[in-house]
Amino acid sequence: MRQIILFWLFTSVLLVGANPVLHADTRPNIIFILTDDQSWDSVGFLDGQVHTPRLDSMARDGMYLSNFNVTTTVCSPSRYSFLTGRYAGRCEGDRFLREHPPGDQTQVENIGELESHRWNVAKILQANGYTTGFVGKSHVVRHDLIHKLGWSLDADPTDPVINEQMRANHRRWCEEVRKHGFDYADGVYAANLKELHCDALNVHNLDWTIDKAIQFLESPKDQPFFLCVSTTLHHGPAPWVNRFSLEADPRMTGEGFVPEGFDVLPRRDDVLGRNREAGFKDAAAYALWLDDGVGAILDKVSELGIEKDTMIVFVSDHGSYRHGKTTLHEYGMRVPMLCVWPGRIKPGSVYDGIVANIDFAPTVLDICGIKPPNDYLCDGISFKPVLLGSQEPLREVLFGEMGHSRCVKTKNWKYIAIRYPAEVQDKIDQGHKFDAFGDHPKLDLPYLTRNTHLGHYASQVNPHYFEADQLYDLDKDIEENSNVIENYPEITFWLKEELSKQLLQFEGRPFGEFTTGFQSFSGSENQTQ
Repeated sequence: MRQIILFWLFTSVLLVGANPVLHADTRPNIIFILTDDQSWDSVGFLDGQVHTPRLDSMARDGMYLSNFNVTTTVCSPSRYSFLTGRYAGRCEGDRFLREHPPGDQTQVENIGELESHRWNVAKILQANGYTTGFVGKSHVVRHDLIHKLGWSLDADPTDPVINEQMRANHRRWCEEVRKHGFDYADGVYAANLKELHCDALNVHNLDWTIDKAIQFLESPKDQPFFLCVSTTLHHGPAPWVNRFSLEADPRMTGEGFVPEGFDVLPRRDDVLGRNREAGFKDAAAYALWLDDGVGAILDKVSELGIEKDTMIVFVSDHGSYRHGKTTLHEYGMRVPMLCVWPGRIKPGSVYDGIVANIDFAPTVLDICGIKPPNDYLCDGISFKPVLLGSQEPLREVLFGEMGHSRCVKTKNWKYIAIRYPAEVQDKIDQGHKFDAFGDHPKLDLPYLTRNTHLGHYASQVNPHYFEADQLYDLDKDIEENSNVIENYPEITFWLKEELSKQLLQFEGRPFGEFTTGFQSFSGSENQTQ
């Protein structure tokens, strides 16, 4: 597949022309499009069985980062890392610290949130004269408020009294988001659609999200801007079931019922029609719908005449394909990322080095010429040189964390370790049985995450889910079907040592033997990266 992609992109470069001349440094606008649960197979140019012409054109017009990773594979912690540049295990949010007081092993998952007392990329940009905007799914602020709503699941959003309650709830969420460095916040979903606690609103509404993004783009500004557009697609409720997406009432939104609807995207029946004309089934039309949303933003930037002043980034918060989500396997960590910036990023370019979500915030600051505050804690590395043409490796080793598991990944290898907190390990040693999802039989080992639904489905399709130590040869086994840890002791020792180095950066956060005097294996001289 990779050879096909490279040929396709190389041909596109020939059609577009030579490497563009770089303009003098300016402070560009940044549009950050963050999707949800989107794997590589839902993008056309990556051999996905979907119709995504605008995303395909972004790959031709800009750069595809083919080994872009998220360091945690569920929503909240991944989004936290994108916006802060920090590993999610460093979170100091109220909910996170209640669950994991200092000194405890962390179980990183959907409990991370932006802290009011720490820097994130929007706060820094705002402090340096940027106009900042947020539209769409948050899932990184005030987890304690998500369940405090005043209506029932079968509530009718068309009822004026109920609808005003819903609008008031939405205004509250917009205000909470603004507290974290955003001048503009609208079209906000607190978390997933089900957290609206209303069956009628448990449907995707990309029209609403894009309408709010267009309003921000069209608003007068005297300074450059940063806009985060975060979609609910492709998360559940299953968007490929069109009653939750293209066949749903387009007036049902995160702020309740909006009778006038929206006029920023093609009609939904038109999306279905074009998808059929392209030769795809209706169940794949959700990908074209999202593609239309991206296209609407690209078109608005062009209409405003700010293309050369604007870098547009498209990426997902994590994957979902096969055994990826809520694990540290490739189909969860590795996601499609595209960057377009006419005149600065070479059309049709590809970068194969390891890049991660923790690198996004420092890259934005670097591109915008902003020196981070002295008290800004950041784990990431700027990949600005990559965007401007460098093919040098950004890093050799990447750390990942998810629930009870941790990993280190190189270009060719990945080592995953599962270690339980002492009190959990004691129960395991005593033969305690752990709750499974629903009515399934109890388990000898607990799921990696508190969410038994996600733990169940990840473990069902992943034969290595519960194995304490796992090694994968990514060159030969990108799907990580074969745990080869018994075959490569030197590489295993080396990667264990690398994992120990990473974990020792998290002061007061134990993780088995890796943080308690781990034995060095640096004597192995012939290790292959």
